[in-house]
Amino acid sequence: MSNNGRILYITHDSHAPSGGVKTIYSHVSHLVKNGYPAFVVHNQAGFKLPWFECNVPILYADKDFQISPKDIIVIPEDYGAALEALRNINVKKYIFCQNHFYIFKGLQRDNTWADLGISDVFCSSEIISKFLQSIFDYDRVPVIHYAIHLELFKPRKKKLQIAYMPRKRPAELDFIRNLFNRLYKQYKEVSWICIDKVNEAKVAEILSESAIFLSTSLFEGFGLPPIEAMACGCVVVGFHGSGGLEYASSDNGYWCEEGNIIECAKTLGHVVSIIHNNDEKVNNVRNQALKKAGEYTFDRQEKELLDFWSKVYK
Repeated sequence: MSNNGRILYITHDSHAPSGGVKTIYSHVSHLVKNGYPAFVVHNQAGFKLPWFECNVPILYADKDFQISPKDIIVIPEDYGAALEALRNINVKKYIFCQNHFYIFKGLQRDNTWADLGISDVFCSSEIISKFLQSIFDYDRVPVIHYAIHLELFKPRKKKLQIAYMPRKRPAELDFIRNLFNRLYKQYKEVSWICIDKVNEAKVAEILSESAIFLSTSLFEGFGLPPIEAMACGCVVVGFHGSGGLEYASSDNGYWCEEGNIIECAKTLGHVVSIIHNNDEKVNNVRNQALKKAGEYTFDRQEKELLDFWSKVYK
């Protein structure tokens, strides 16, 4: 570690919960703990995340914000304004890509990241890495995997209720819920619990108590809610959203054909039925889900992150 500059992770001023922003904070926290001069950079002076507590150094891109030649800047793939504003700043700049479906929010027309002065790119899932290598001709795109607070996201005594996140596919979600209610009137008393717009602790509490998580993932680079639900012992029903293929398999959830919302509603009814009847299949699926979710530790994330930065920060 010889570079005396700072590592500056630019991020969005996100008023609503965001797995991507949370992960940026996690990266900075790991780096600071290991002696790196790392900072989260928000745009609006004084901004604080209202939904997530993490004690990391924060800077603000206001009129007094200065960048030195030795600084290294990390920019989200979808932050077009930051990419453009920093285009002619002569420092090392990296893209941290957390969703390959959002790339063209940052890249306009025929621009490449090299055109915008980007030195290289790293990412947060194997799915993203493979995409970037195949489409953008990178030889290698390092992956720093996501991590889950496994001491927070863990099973508790279950209720036969369905947790869901309505942010993606709201129209499809409405159809699935209505079709479920029409086909399975015997389960009309089953509660549906929304996990949107609540803090991380409340999300974990809801998932930990819910027997089922309905996944309406769409165009994901990874998709944190389903894997957090798996860590909480939920039986996941629904869609992997592409990025969830990193963890979704036929033995750890009831994953439906992409976009087939009729199948999804019927599968949901089937899963409610087998849970209601205490079918042993449920425990097998739940155990496989817990095993897979247990791979996403902060220790692994920290190790991968330090390996990456030890090669970059010179």
